[in-house]
Amino acid sequence: MRDPSSRSTVESGAPAIVLLVDDEPGVLTAMRRSLRSKPWKVLTAASGLDGLEILERQAVSVVISDFQMPAMDGVDFLKQVKERWPHVQRVMLTGNATIPAIEHVVNKGEVSRFLTKPWSDAQLKAVVTECLERVRLAELNALYEQQLTERNAELVELNQHLERQVAERTRALVQAEKMAWLGRMAGGVAHEINNPLGGILAFAQLLSRDGKLDESSRESVAAIRECALRCKTIVDDLLSFARRPGCMLTRSADFNDLILAAVHIAGLHPRAKDLELRVETCEGLPPVRCHTSLLQQVIVNLVQNAIDASEPGQIIRIAARREDGWLLADVEDRGCGIPEHVQPNVFEPFFTTKEVGQGTGLGLAICYRIVQEHGGRLDFSSREGQGSVFTVRVPVDQAAEIGGGT
Repeated sequence: MRDPSSRSTVESGAPAIVLLVDDEPGVLTAMRRSLRSKPWKVLTAASGLDGLEILERQAVSVVISDFQMPAMDGVDFLKQVKERWPHVQRVMLTGNATIPAIEHVVNKGEVSRFLTKPWSDAQLKAVVTECLERVRLAELNALYEQQLTERNAELVELNQHLERQVAERTRALVQAEKMAWLGRMAGGVAHEINNPLGGILAFAQLLSRDGKLDESSRESVAAIRECALRCKTIVDDLLSFARRPGCMLTRSADFNDLILAAVHIAGLHPRAKDLELRVETCEGLPPVRCHTSLLQQVIVNLVQNAIDASEPGQIIRIAARREDGWLLADVEDRGCGIPEHVQPNVFEPFFTTKEVGQGTGLGLAICYRIVQEHGGRLDFSSREGQGSVFTVRVPVDQAAEIGGGT
């Protein structure tokens, strides 16, 4: 049962309740008459036990109790009131209490005030008014403390949110600066390598046409050509990574069609035949404004990564959906997952979890940059041994959605 005294008269606006406890009916009638025509409600009890029952049911603010009563005297009664309803103001009414008895009650803190019999109406009203003012101030203080606690909690939460935002923005700025610097470096390196690499491939092709070469020499030339082609792939990745934003020619495209085309391309991967590529399109999606081939490249790369991480017979789920003003593509696998300690490095250039010779570490870095250039975000969640989910988030083409076309 809820403590009735916990109901604040300040919050509820209800009139305060004054409880009169005396075993003499005439005293109760006289006190009730003295307290009439005031903004409070008066209840009476003929004994301490009756008074406790009323306190159980009513949100009493002030108790005025007689000192001497049968079964339970005023000291024991008010002591219980203090223990069970400490916020209730307690007043002792007596006509013959000795000075030591009064000192004992006051020192124990059982009462707020004493009233002697006989009393005057003005004196009784003044005591009740003073006690109610104490109750009001105590309730206001408790209310202000509660509000202060709530405001402090809100400020702590807001401060933590701002700290997270600052940390996220700082990481994003550091990442952007790092990516820009690496992009400039990668572009320069790629251009420097491209020319001699083209010469190597050209001479390798000429040598392969020489009919005088023996089998061993032909195998060597083929190895040279294969290594040069691998270098060319790396150079192409470097050039893609170094590509500057802001020069993309974009158009409005169907998001579902873009995903389906990307999955079709990714499905040509040799290991895809042993897996199920499950595509979940979403009806009624608005268009996306994008560089179609670049955004398609992102989906292809994510699906191929999922293929590399999966075991035969597993399912790779590719799903389109919408969240407010964003279009999302989830690429989910149940493969090996990404170890937690390397997850912060996933979008770093040249970082890869694949075996040596199976990746340059530029795929996800390029995807991250392409999605950023589209005003979106590339996120992921992963648990080692349980798989990963990569989510591409790009903005809806608002103009096309409103206009109903491209």
